[in-house]
Amino acid sequence: MTLTLNEREIINELSPVYFPNELDIAKRLFLPIAQASDSFDCMSGYFSSHVLAELAGPLAILFKKPSSSGRFLISPCLSESDQKALLEAYSQGESIYEFLVDEEEINQDKFKNSTLEVMKFLIARKRLDIRIVLMKKGMMHAKIWNFNTPWGKVVIHGSGNATKSGLMTNFEQLVFSREWESDSSRAIVKAYEERFSSFWDGNREDAYTLRLNDRTVSDILKKVAASITDTQYQKLVEDLGKYMEDNPESTRLKIPSWLSYRDGDYRHQGEAVDAWLANSCRGTLEIATGGGKTLTSLVCASLGLKDQEAAILIIAVPTLPLIKQWADDVRNFSVEPLDTEGMGTQKLVQHLRKLIKEHEILPKHSVVIITHDNLKNENVQAILRKYKSKVMLIGDEAHNLGSASFVDDPPENIEFRLALSATPIRQYDPEGTEKLLKYFGDVVYQFPLEEAIGKCLVPFEYVAHKVFLNEEEATRWIELTEKINRLRWSDDTNTKKVVEQLQIRRRAISEAASQKITVFSKEVSKLSDRVHSLAFCTDKNPVQLDAVNLVLKDQGFIYHQITGIETSNKTLMKSLIDSYKIGNIDILTSKRVLDEGFNIPPIKTAFFLASSGTVRTWVQRLGRVLRKSEDTGKEKAVIHDFIVFPPGNSPDYGSLIGGELKRMQWFMNLALKNSSLNKAMTISDSLLSIKEKI
Repeated sequence: MTLTLNEREIINELSPVYFPNELDIAKRLFLPIAQASDSFDCMSGYFSSHVLAELAGPLAILFKKPSSSGRFLISPCLSESDQKALLEAYSQGESIYEFLVDEEEINQDKFKNSTLEVMKFLIARKRLDIRIVLMKKGMMHAKIWNFNTPWGKVVIHGSGNATKSGLMTNFEQLVFSREWESDSSRAIVKAYEERFSSFWDGNREDAYTLRLNDRTVSDILKKVAASITDTQYQKLVEDLGKYMEDNPESTRLKIPSWLSYRDGDYRHQGEAVDAWLANSCRGTLEIATGGGKTLTSLVCASLGLKDQEAAILIIAVPTLPLIKQWADDVRNFSVEPLDTEGMGTQKLVQHLRKLIKEHEILPKHSVVIITHDNLKNENVQAILRKYKSKVMLIGDEAHNLGSASFVDDPPENIEFRLALSATPIRQYDPEGTEKLLKYFGDVVYQFPLEEAIGKCLVPFEYVAHKVFLNEEEATRWIELTEKINRLRWSDDTNTKKVVEQLQIRRRAISEAASQKITVFSKEVSKLSDRVHSLAFCTDKNPVQLDAVNLVLKDQGFIYHQITGIETSNKTLMKSLIDSYKIGNIDILTSKRVLDEGFNIPPIKTAFFLASSGTVRTWVQRLGRVLRKSEDTGKEKAVIHDFIVFPPGNSPDYGSLIGGELKRMQWFMNLALKNSSLNKAMTISDSLLSIKEKI
């Protein structure tokens, strides 16, 4: 290589101090040094499978010349048990590839796969060598780049890691030293060179140095595509460099520019955000289903954590399918979340441990989406307690967290807390409600259904249908009522539990009343437009769902049920929902699994066969149906409710009449006041008449 005097002058004129986030560090520092160098040594106390992507920028610069070579001393982010496993595998000559690379993650990411292709080429050509350092105590935390130039050695050292974020994005400091400029600079370069050699050669008592043994190299070479040519390699390096320029990695939550949360039909979101921030980043948001709770909470997180260099946002959801829905929304805020769907507790803890170690070296915002059960797990809480920076918790459908298993021992180390629920008050559980609000904070903002309908939710027609208990159902109802009446006055805890079980069994009778199927069959046959319909069935009796499906089959509907079986298969679930949205499936039938969280805006006709007695269920199911749909231009929805009547006026039916009347009045109060309500008003008057007689 022929160098001009000008190139040496450029090296001599480089500043001794750099702050990477304030300038293009690759262009201003690494590029001129790489152009004048033929080899480098990098000692970095940070490495994980994520670093493959982050190293792409430096690789694209440093290995652009055919003659360049490099050596990396790296320290993986591993737990103590993983370190032991790595050492054992290495001592037996086994491959340690799995400890360095998350193969599943790479296979899903074309960019990271390309980066591995480049590394494969360099290792195969013996231009790149990597050795792993494991300290016997602590961690190798150095951040040093040594370069060989024709005039001597130069060193870049400081807080910037051998990663894209460490070198180009974070507020870090880098110091540049030339060994020929002074005795002190020469001493710095020599000290770093000696330390690198001592680790590289394995001459230290305080650390293990592991080479990439034959099996590891073999795995690296076979885990990627076939061998590439010199020309293909040059193209890959150029593409990686361009990718890094065009796709700067965001390390903080950022509100998307398209999100208008302070004006229009969704201006309540901005009001909710302000209320939560004003309450010291704690509190409960009571926002109607369909009112944009998810985006509101992520705006809260973005603003609440904006001054935090490092932070972990934990989002706890009630069911596994909601993890994917939340992940899609989180990506809009410039952070790729950790998707834990299908991940066991042990693996989750390992990921959290690795994440915390990464944050010690590379401060950033990370988002982890877990289930409520994961949040309650002591091992998960224990690892989060070890995190020294800010943790924020978003509890989705937080009313479900009011159970004793959570509120009796919640994670107090989490400072920022946000509960989301359309119905935060736990019906029949004032103690659980009190503890839940004490942990997350009181309700700081309300946007009820009454306000949401007509703004961010479409209005609805309420169509009621009268059904009767048959003789067998009526007899069982009276038998259970008599048992309940005999026991309900007891203060004994066990007896109270028995009463609760009897009440559930009694409620199941009305929810699964057989005449509902007859009326449903008649009403569903009248549909002039079959698509985008939904039938909610009881989860207390599987016979009802089977009967509904049989009716639809006999009438030639294209239908599919959504139960726990379907939701446990995310590929199947996505396929079903996509088909339903475009009209290839007429009607979905479901039990409880669609009550919370699912976002299927095209639904316009719903049959509520499962007449639950809890307000929360009414709110959740109504929210499923009233969401606006830009794709279909939905202007209103239709709710069909099945009102159960007793065969007589016995006082034993008092709870049945009271429950049905309460639900009807709730829906009628929210519904469109037009002729569609006439039938419901007539049925309501009939219930009132019976109530007066008993």
